[in-house]
Amino acid sequence: MIRNYDNHPHSYEGRYLLYHPTDQGYATIGPSMQITGRTDGLNEMGLAMGYNFINRKKSKDGFMCNMIGRIILETCANIDEAVSLLEEIPHRHSFSYVLIDKSGQSLVVEASPRHIITREANICTNQFEKLTEENRHRMDDSLRRERSIMNKKDALKNSHEAFMMMNDTKKSIFSSNYGAWAGTLHTSSYHPDELKVGFSLGGDQRPLLIDFHKWIEGKNINIKQIKGQIDSPSSFVNMVEL
Repeated sequence: MIRNYDNHPHSYEGRYLLYHPTDQGYATIGPSMQITGRTDGLNEMGLAMGYNFINRKKSKDGFMCNMIGRIILETCANIDEAVSLLEEIPHRHSFSYVLIDKSGQSLVVEASPRHIITREANICTNQFEKLTEENRHRMDDSLRRERSIMNKKDALKNSHEAFMMMNDTKKSIFSSNYGAWAGTLHTSSYHPDELKVGFSLGGDQRPLLIDFHKWIEGKNINIKQIKGQIDSPSSFVNMVEL
């Protein structure tokens, strides 16, 4: 699974976590969101998860996307369990949840406070394909990025080329629109079979490779900081002096 996470730098914590609960739950790896949540990630069972924003209108009482993401990673061993959880848990807003596991199956779960629908897919941007009544009125950029990925995907030879396609600032998928809360902050890749992760901050960068399996076995991965550059005058929240 290769994905871009787009938002405003002020919303980004700049924390990348490798976490193994001591009471119960699977070990996970991924960036944090709102301290306790996750924007995307992989667990020790080989289940990877990411989510894409659809709409905040018509919200209801329920869990936020980043906490749902963490619950999926810590409690679900595979796609089937993740889908069951998404069908049961209450959703505050509308998001697509992208799932892949060691089976190689790739699913998108379209979830709103009112409906949940699952579809097989390997491309997902910021619009629902089935729950279209939940979409925003303006989806031009989302549709443009979807077409761009579809046009380029058949020429890709491996996951590294897919990563660079998403991370290249000139390939029309990476976004520098930080002022509209829609700029690419990180690109990540998750490899369920190998339990390895690729990650970069900002664009035009080769991924930092992290051996999650090695860490699970108790070995030191010798990484203390991830460096990158974002083309924005705004800083991450952990860089602001109060």
